[in-house]
Amino acid sequence: MGDDQRRNAIVNLSVVMPAYEEAANLAKLLPRLHVALAAITADYEILVVDTHEPRDETPDVCERLDARYVARQPGDTYGDAVRSGISAANGEWVILMDADGSHPPEFVKSLYEKRAKKSVIIASRYVRGGGTQDRFILRLMSRTLNVIYSTVLGLKCRDVSNSFRLYDGEEVRQLRLRCQNFDIVEEVLVKLKKQTPKTALIEVPFQFQKRDEGVTKRNLVAFILTYLSTLWRLKFSNA
Repeated sequence: MGDDQRRNAIVNLSVVMPAYEEAANLAKLLPRLHVALAAITADYEILVVDTHEPRDETPDVCERLDARYVARQPGDTYGDAVRSGISAANGEWVILMDADGSHPPEFVKSLYEKRAKKSVIIASRYVRGGGTQDRFILRLMSRTLNVIYSTVLGLKCRDVSNSFRLYDGEEVRQLRLRCQNFDIVEEVLVKLKKQTPKTALIEVPFQFQKRDEGVTKRNLVAFILTYLSTLWRLKFSNA
């Protein structure tokens, strides 16, 4: 099968990994992910969504470890990466996960086993059995934003901000997503519920881990301001 045919072939499961200078982490994660995926389905693809222009050895790591390399478009935001990855994914089911080691590849089985049409399966830090290794201020901020978002937007879900999820591929590819930053994670849930009101949000207990190598790309002040402005738009706008 040629590269074009492979890119367009329907598969059972796509795993989309936004990456920003994560070559070192990917070199460790991709072999583990292949093992984890092969144990649940032979029909899968891994997509690494890198920066618009490569900033490290990520393209070489992908070629060596059998992952599809996708350059995010049109820019270098996290929102661009999510949109580019969802658009490129051919799976009946689509898992979104971080490329920094905070989302263990072995957990994909727990998400996949709960799959159901018109549902989102969420790796949840805030249900019984879940947790996080983040420092106190980040835990407090995350819990506060999650309570505000779920209450104001009417989402019956305790963890609306963890990106580690499994989606119904057909449903998520229909969305028109606008957010540029990490707030796109909440935007996906809100727009799925608007598109298909009966969409079920199913939470699976998950222990969030610290990244393996490198530093986080999140700016705390910008993160908070963006989330508040996005909350207003999602609540009062149809866009």
